[in-house]
Amino acid sequence: MDKKVAEMHSEMELVVDKIVAAGGKQRMPIREYYPGEKPYRMVYVEDPFGVVFEIYSHSYELTYSAGAY
Repeated sequence: MDKKVAEMHSEMELVVDKIVAAGGKQRMPIREYYPGEKPYRMVYVEDPFGVVFEIYSHSYELTYSAGAY
């Protein structure tokens, strides 16, 4: 069974760099959800053991709810 974990962190690039330095992978470029409008971003990473994480700059509720910002 595949599992996925979501984490929120304001310094996304720093966290991604640490994961990659520890032997993990950045699975995609950092995605900006509303460029020029809202600062919401996310990225998928994988730890050295193969666990996939979503890292968000803001809470899941803020990122995906209408009129949240």
